[in-house]
Amino acid sequence: MALVKVCPNCNRRNAASSVVCEVCDTSLEKTKPIQAPGLAPPRISINNRVLKLPLKLEFVIGRAGEGTIRIPDIDLAPFGGSPAAGVSRKHARLTWNGSWQIQDLGSVNGTFVNQKRLVTNEVLTLPRNAVIQIGKLYLVFHG
Repeated sequence: MALVKVCPNCNRRNAASSVVCEVCDTSLEKTKPIQAPGLAPPRISINNRVLKLPLKLEFVIGRAGEGTIRIPDIDLAPFGGSPAAGVSRKHARLTWNGSWQIQDLGSVNGTFVNQKRLVTNEVLTLPRNAVIQIGKLYLVFHG
């Protein structure tokens, strides 16, 4: 896999030697190169539906609320992700760092991976076909 610099502003993957983002001209001088994920984007199964995610290195999982300006990258509201279902607006984060990792972002009801509750801000490497519980919703991560 090639090394890339991911723009902190627009998430564009740039060459490791880049000093500015080729899309938005954000400085990449302080951005460290990382291993690029494979060509296949990750997928998540929710309620027997498969979501194909774009090629990004970071996703926030949560729910859009009424009047919310910023919608999470993976919005669980259309899948029953509501306050009553225990889904926070910014519930968890998926990050590529050579492998896919998940982190609970201080959600009230917690994030579970294969029935193990994550400690807030704990980073856990996701195994293949991991079952992620966000509130009362179950997702299968196909990284």
